[in-house]
Amino acid sequence: MNSSNTAALPVNNLYDDCLISSCLKKLFKNHTKSKELPGYIISNEVAGVKKELEKLNAGILELSYDYLLAMEQSIPGTEFRYVVCHKEKAPVLFAYFQLYTVTSKNFNLQNNKTFIKSIVRFFLDLKKVKAVISGNALRNETPCYCYDSSILNDTEATELIASAAEKIASDERATAVVLRDIPVSTHNDKWLAGKGYHAPFTDSAMTLAIDPEWGTLAGYVSALTRKYKTRANKILALRDKLTIEQLGQETVAASQRQMNRLYKNVVDHQSFALTSLSEEHFTKLKSLYKNDFEVFGFYLGRKLLAFYTAFVTPDAYEIYYAGFDYEHNDEYQLYFNILFSGLERAILLNKKELKLGRTSFDSKASMGAKPEEIKYFFKTTNVPAAAINWFVNYFAAMEDGKWKLRNPLK
Repeated sequence: MNSSNTAALPVNNLYDDCLISSCLKKLFKNHTKSKELPGYIISNEVAGVKKELEKLNAGILELSYDYLLAMEQSIPGTEFRYVVCHKEKAPVLFAYFQLYTVTSKNFNLQNNKTFIKSIVRFFLDLKKVKAVISGNALRNETPCYCYDSSILNDTEATELIASAAEKIASDERATAVVLRDIPVSTHNDKWLAGKGYHAPFTDSAMTLAIDPEWGTLAGYVSALTRKYKTRANKILALRDKLTIEQLGQETVAASQRQMNRLYKNVVDHQSFALTSLSEEHFTKLKSLYKNDFEVFGFYLGRKLLAFYTAFVTPDAYEIYYAGFDYEHNDEYQLYFNILFSGLERAILLNKKELKLGRTSFDSKASMGAKPEEIKYFFKTTNVPAAAINWFVNYFAAMEDGKWKLRNPLK
């Protein structure tokens, strides 16, 4: 059942108990002579703010009702919160957030030392950690807000988004707020820092710039140094034993159970997983994005051994989630052939870059990919400094020290 909070802010309210109300009052006090102050809605379901969202959204698919509904339905274990701010009964800003509850089940403790296992379990089971994250935590660089630019500017939008996040965190007793994919400027950064936000460690995603002179995957291989060229040719020779097919809508739907099994194989090998996708997730995305969401399957005979998904944007080919059979990975180099297949698509589609995401940095660096910093802001409440430092070191250690920047291209 939908739960929502609608607030029409009374003139005599001191606003001390609600950051977003105080922020709204400050932003609009000089914008109108009307005695009516702006209000806000916080809804647990996008259906609760559909009318307001459709009025504010200027055709951005990732902020459409259909997209957000699909995410609600296909990312289990994730709660959504949708915020609409009003002025004189008209919506002026929409933003959405995800709410996660982190426990020891989110960590893969199989290969960790006993001491680390006990620390994680003790802290997380003693006090489950709730985090509010702006936008979609499972995909980088996607919009999480839209607003009426005739009423608000970027600075005011940032203040409203941050205030809404803290209001949700207060209501849900969350201990952390993570702001990402929000307006970035020197002024906004300083304002957020003044509110207690900081970046405890550097997060990055790997990106490979496409040289237009390559023309084909063979052209890329020719541009590699001798060591990496030999390695690439050996890997690519193994894919000749497989059949690689681009999957249409019906095939994706028919294969979703197999794909989900292969996807979970990968998730089970990760040190930390925020959540897990449902079987229908890729099918829903294919239905929404059509040709701008590609799915490729790697078959041995009629058996699906691996797959990957990718978003096709104007400038980039963005690898999303993949899955493969670890029992056959070494024999056919499935993971590296997924990366090479994605690169081949980026080249053939004349994209400027191949976006490869946030994991397996060393493998992607060996292709020539470079890290690009992901900008975000982090704030905690009622969490001991020692616990924060431990988690920061844990997450940083997942990649730092395990990979190095490489120069495989001539």
